[in-house]
Amino acid sequence: MRSRARSELAGMLKQVQLVARPATRRRYASSSTSVPISPRRTSYRYIALGTTVTVIGGVLYNSNLFRVVKLDSSSATQNKKSKTKEEKDGEEKEKAKAKEGEEEKDPKAKDISFKLQTNSVPGPNASQAAGRFISMDEVSTHNLAHDAWVVVDGKVYDVTHFHKHHPGGASIIVSNAGRDVTELFRPIHPPGTLETHLAPENFKGNIDPKQAAEANEAYAAEQSRIDQARNSLPAVETLLSLEELQQAAESFMSPRVKDYYGAAANDGYTMQDNRNSFRKCRLLPRVMRDVSSISPQTTLFGIRSALPIYVSPASNALLGHPEGELNITRGAARTGIIQGVSAASSFSLGDILDERDEMDKELEKDGTKMGMVYQVYVQTDREKTEAQVREAVSRGVQALILTVDTNVLGYRQSTEKIKGTTGDASPGVRMGPITDYPAYHDARQSWGDLPWLKKIANGVPIYLKGVCHIDDVRLAKEHQLAGCILSNHGGRQLDQARTGFDSLRSIHAEDPQLVNDVEIYVDGGVRRGTDVLQAVALGAKGVGLGRPFLWSQAAYGEKGVIRAIRILESEIVMGMRLLGVTKLDQVTPDMVECLQEVWR
Repeated sequence: MRSRARSELAGMLKQVQLVARPATRRRYASSSTSVPISPRRTSYRYIALGTTVTVIGGVLYNSNLFRVVKLDSSSATQNKKSKTKEEKDGEEKEKAKAKEGEEEKDPKAKDISFKLQTNSVPGPNASQAAGRFISMDEVSTHNLAHDAWVVVDGKVYDVTHFHKHHPGGASIIVSNAGRDVTELFRPIHPPGTLETHLAPENFKGNIDPKQAAEANEAYAAEQSRIDQARNSLPAVETLLSLEELQQAAESFMSPRVKDYYGAAANDGYTMQDNRNSFRKCRLLPRVMRDVSSISPQTTLFGIRSALPIYVSPASNALLGHPEGELNITRGAARTGIIQGVSAASSFSLGDILDERDEMDKELEKDGTKMGMVYQVYVQTDREKTEAQVREAVSRGVQALILTVDTNVLGYRQSTEKIKGTTGDASPGVRMGPITDYPAYHDARQSWGDLPWLKKIANGVPIYLKGVCHIDDVRLAKEHQLAGCILSNHGGRQLDQARTGFDSLRSIHAEDPQLVNDVEIYVDGGVRRGTDVLQAVALGAKGVGLGRPFLWSQAAYGEKGVIRAIRILESEIVMGMRLLGVTKLDQVTPDMVECLQEVWR
């Protein structure tokens, strides 16, 4: 399928006089190469004569999101009258080959047809505004809350009535009204976002091509800087710890991205405590035991896992790498661990689930099936929450993680200081913070919402994430929930809140039976395999890691995710051998001694 797709796409690109560049999401490239095609990707970029072309949902768009080429069988039907004799003969030959079974190994190959559409239609709508060119001077006059225009990828949109419903809050849009916000928009929004949220009449026209080209230069320069820095990193195999992966990523990140991945609430005490809490305990190994054969496999969220770790849901992976969460999906699938998908992920849930399905097909030969759980925020618009949950359930997500510690967004001082910084943006752009999404935080959320959520979950188990108090664990048991994740949201919400590991210690000391009655997980501050073993010893089923996978994929993509998991795997297996155990159920409370001192 790939070779056929390459040849057909190459022929199509030749028709429209494009030069193919390395295909990576939302990223400019610097040199010509062959046309790479992946059956899993939905977006490719090509640069020719200063123009970028993107495939979104099977449609090829130019830099102004004008539809250029349809990439599916329906396009062939639409263009039937304009087909040449050679094209018809070619299609007949392809059908004959299919009948002979030559393409049965990849049925998708039969459905690909590249046909040039001579009448370009704008991606978001088909209004007459497509032919209108607008100057930046005109755009700049629409800079008020009640009259707000913005520019994205050379297109002008009226967002006057939308900004109040923006998942990221109104302030970031209003503060940038009358400006080109492409550099803010691209890194944190998946393809198709504008088409989904804006009506056709919101599209006002296109920026003057000369001005649009100038606006792209700053973005292209920044991407070039990042590409060069990433290409100069040491080989991923030479990195020996999660800390080294973090350092590699932060070596080239912009201040805004580095702040988002590392931000903490207020003075950051809780984030520091998350790491330090594991240093308050000591392991007590047993000796003279046969540890020649070790198995770190376990079951998390009712799913088999190669290790007692999982990917904690974390948003905006696209900020660090053009493939974002898809890197994490691939890395988790190849190593047999479970991925938690954030409700605020850069790529849509559908894109990530599609990637999971493709990985399942690829790895099916060895019986591997990927585990995936979905994070749920109860939003102010409950219908949106319901739609997200129904999609996740219908696509086979094995568990739901209801985040309960974000009824309001925590105050992140370092993020506030970033406001107004323009060091990595076009002149005049008010950067604003990169945050989790305010519209996902409903202060009305309560235990009374659980019957409604259970109903739409349709039997999929629900876990609470963000629990610190033992009484809330008991309430979760009373409400017949599957379990709890002891967490303080990575220290990003309530500063000086108790750490997940300290909450586990408290539960084990006060009511050790509770960890047998309710599945308990821990996240926050886990950086070593011995941290994992301490949590398991005190009754945790497993532990989650969020930031380490954001950093590792930012630096090395899928390979970075795999490297992070292999590092942890090596440390867990080594720790088990040195503890004198061969299976995780042999890691018991008597192997952990916790001290009273609190170090910061």
